[in-house]
Amino acid sequence: MAVMLCLGLWGLDRGTMWRDEAATYQMARRTLPQIRETLGTVDAVHGLYYLLMHLVLALRPSEVTMRLPSVLAAVAATGLVAALGCRLARPRVGLWAGLLYAVTPVVTHYAQEGRSYALVAAGAAGATYLLAGAIAPGSACASPDRGASGPACRDARAPARTPPDRGASGPASCTPPDRGASGPVRTPPDRGASGQACRDAPGSARTSPDRGAPGSACGDALSPARPLPDRGAPSPVRTPPDRDARPPGPAATPGPGATPAPGPDTVPDAGPDAAPEPGARSAVPVRGAAPRSARATSAPGPAPGSAGPGPRGRTAGWRWAAYGSVVAVTALLHVFAVLMLAAHALTLCLARPPRRVWRGWGTAAAGAVAAVLPLAALARRQSAQLAWMRHPTPGRLWAAAEDFAGPSALVLAVSLLLIVVAVARSRWRSLTAVALPLVCVPPVLLFALALYRPCFHERYLLFALAGAPLLAAAGADRLADAVTDRLVGAVKNGPTGVVTDRLVGTVKNRSADAVTDRLVGAVKNRPAGVVTDRHRALVAAAGVLAVGGAFVWQLPLHQWERQPLSRQDDLAALAATLGRLTRPGEPVLYDPPKERRIAIAYPRPLAGLRDIALKTPGPVSGTLYGIDVGPAELLRRLDGARSAWLIAADEPEAHPAKAATLTGPFRLAYALCLPGVRLERYVRVGPEGPGGVTDDHWRPWSPNSVP
Repeated sequence: MAVMLCLGLWGLDRGTMWRDEAATYQMARRTLPQIRETLGTVDAVHGLYYLLMHLVLALRPSEVTMRLPSVLAAVAATGLVAALGCRLARPRVGLWAGLLYAVTPVVTHYAQEGRSYALVAAGAAGATYLLAGAIAPGSACASPDRGASGPACRDARAPARTPPDRGASGPASCTPPDRGASGPVRTPPDRGASGQACRDAPGSARTSPDRGAPGSACGDALSPARPLPDRGAPSPVRTPPDRDARPPGPAATPGPGATPAPGPDTVPDAGPDAAPEPGARSAVPVRGAAPRSARATSAPGPAPGSAGPGPRGRTAGWRWAAYGSVVAVTALLHVFAVLMLAAHALTLCLARPPRRVWRGWGTAAAGAVAAVLPLAALARRQSAQLAWMRHPTPGRLWAAAEDFAGPSALVLAVSLLLIVVAVARSRWRSLTAVALPLVCVPPVLLFALALYRPCFHERYLLFALAGAPLLAAAGADRLADAVTDRLVGAVKNGPTGVVTDRLVGTVKNRSADAVTDRLVGAVKNRPAGVVTDRHRALVAAAGVLAVGGAFVWQLPLHQWERQPLSRQDDLAALAATLGRLTRPGEPVLYDPPKERRIAIAYPRPLAGLRDIALKTPGPVSGTLYGIDVGPAELLRRLDGARSAWLIAADEPEAHPAKAATLTGPFRLAYALCLPGVRLERYVRVGPEGPGGVTDDHWRPWSPNSVP
């Protein structure tokens, strides 16, 4: 978030506004009745944003103040993207995803623009975060040294695995390979198993200290989090380290086929086909083990994510209410944001939650859609504002993908590779189920809609960008784990492991049992422990450096975004140029009326000109740029004028109507093409003016010129 704040404030004052920001500025400075009247004719989709900016600019009307809400919204969106990565995967995934989101050039572009798109992106990220929390209310960040917690289980069908520092309790007992087959078996005080299962038993899987046990109790991709191993349900075979429950003397090891005597620390083996007792607790202390399902089936109360009675049901209800409210407000900021509901519906399909979750989400989504329907109907009547758009081609869809994951070729290629790894070799299934629909579904739906009615633009899809850095961070995490696993395996199986085994055998045959237990645990686990304790910080730092390298590689793009020419036009430069070329008191015409935005945004350089075609100003007429008079009235007002200036839109499809009106009594004497506009000077066809000087000898006026 600090990175996004610094990037957002860097170069925030460009010294100019472009045309859309000028519309925000003038609308926000009108009175509330004038805003309401104008929204009935134009820009209804931005109505809520204009009301918000009316309050902001009331504090201090300036360009920087107008852009500050977008900066803060981008900071909030960055934090929410990082929180999603933490909730659905692990902290380093959230860190990388947040940094990737912050250094994306298109994010900083709209973070420094006085429009609603950054706020819409923050709202969509917040709604997505609430969706993940409503589906899995108990989920939490996955600790890097404990693996995935809750929804981030790696494989719902993998067998339970035991951490190397704890013994797995099970129905059968065996002898650890580092000890002789004969002799008493002792349990170290730091292990919970009482001789029932060993760490290296044949058929059992081992888990490195930095990973949790992805057992079969993980459930669906977005299942609630389970308690950590040191906070879970008490196991009947666990012995606290500060209370030695073993009887004095060595415990006799039962021979082959013998049945151990029941005791307070033993659990009778009921066999593989025996049914679990009602309310029985799991004998496996590892998080995610399969027997935990027996307790889950007998536990009373509503299911996770349900809206049943009780505090949990009320909490789920409030979560869905908050989700629906955020979606509604976000869609009111821009109506196309409602497309996020389609992405969230696909997320639910991939997560396969219970029906109660579908019911809660459906109610919240229906309420949000009902709140947005009046705005959508009004925006449809104002669709003429999008007449400048054309039907999109597949190239526009690819351009949006480049903006989201690039846009430079190298960064784009690496990002797409990481996204493919995250999808094809998914480790965090919950993250993929959330991020992939978010980044894919809204662009495809808007593209399909634009084939019928042109409305496709990348800025309308900024809220979908959050899925790209999440997937890229997940792919980077998958590759980092693959490399780390190979390094850890090489260390364990290398010369250090051989020396460790020899040292264990030597110490065991010459020392007391108590010393043996302590040295065995310390020496045997040292190679893996050293690697796993340090590699997390190194991997996280390497990821941060990689993101920093991507930012440096795209630094010229970030610098360009802070330049005035990075936008479609530069109204401040246009106003200054027009002020230097024109003379005070000369008539000026704007064709079409929207070009009047130059004088509205920067009135001082053009204050001396007469807007001769204006009939009713915008605030009074309920329009953005006012209403002009007809051709006949315009010619009547031009009677007696020797010259006139025409500021026309420099667009291929523009047909200046006022230029045709001036063609008869006036002729074109001067033309200048400026960025976005065309400046033309017309002089009247007739005799010389007063003093014997004709307008053919016109020259640009300046305050220092002598008449």
